Amino acid sequence: MRTVLAGDLGGTKCRFALVTADYGVHCVERIETVREREPFLQRMAEAVGRVLARARECDDLDEPCAFGIGAAGVVDKAGAELGDPPNLPLGGFGLTAWCERQFALPVTLLNDGRASAWGEFLRGHAAGRDPLLCLFFGTGIGIGLIADGKPFRGGSNAAGEIGHTVYRPGGRVCPCGGRGHFEAYCGGRAMVERAAEELAGAPTGGGHRAPWTVDDLVRCAGEEGERGAIARGILEDAGVAACTLIANATMVFNPNAIVLGGGVLSGWPELRQRLARHVRETTDPIYHRDLTFADSMGGSDAILWGAAAATGALWTA
Repeated sequence: MRTVLAGDLGGTKCRFALVTADYGVHCVERIETVREREPFLQRMAEAVGRVLARARECDDLDEPCAFGIGAAGVVDKAGAELGDPPNLPLGGFGLTAWCERQFALPVTLLNDGRASAWGEFLRGHAAGRDPLLCLFFGTGIGIGLIADGKPFRGGSNAAGEIGHTVYRPGGRVCPCGGRGHFEAYCGGRAMVERAAEELAGAPTGGGHRAPWTVDDLVRCAGEEGERGAIARGILEDAGVAACTLIANATMVFNPNAIVLGGGVLSGWPELRQRLARHVRETTDPIYHRDLTFADSMGGSDAILWGAAAATGALWTA
């Protein structure tokens, strides 16, 4: 069976697999994201090597004919490198050329939010809905827009960095170094870093244990006393920011459907309903009357589907 090698380079984890024309995801390897470039590239090479080795043991899987990569960050117009991603140690590095040398495959590099949206458009719960907006609240905030059946790229291939637009001028420091960005309030990395700063000790309240997670923060918010109050304050700040962001995006892009996903929503599922309710309560009916909200079907697999689609080797949107 014809295959494409696909990668999902995220701020917390990376996944690599072979994708087939029936949207099968095979021989998956996962690594934790490290912040130093050389160790990152070494782990990536080893993980891809394991995928390829496992594939050779499967009689029904062909050697991959291309490599599609969805990465957290702005990709340059040539599709050669990432600009300065706050959660990956790859800023200014010629990732496409490195992968082509390393794996002897043609490589297509695109933003992970765009890859997710393409994957969800092809096979998700809102498949075929156009325009389709995907919002992923994970380590950072990923966004992808499908318009006229294709991912919207923008003039310089940089469209979609809504998480780094300003929410509160002069506000909290964002992982990218800017101040007051949406990601500094409702991005998962910023939320758990704030929890570590403001809530003494470990998530359970005693000793030191790293790191915090959004699940820990939600559990802590259910506690009585000062810790619970602080945790509830962090979640409320995040919730207001996320609601503001999605309402703004709804009115700017006027989608037919919105797909919601990401680790923040997995750890804090109540936020899903709050986001949909906020859009319906705060936007004009022309924006939400026929608007559908859907959960991500593929999760990280959607990034792999979209990255594979971007190569054009299996199918296109």
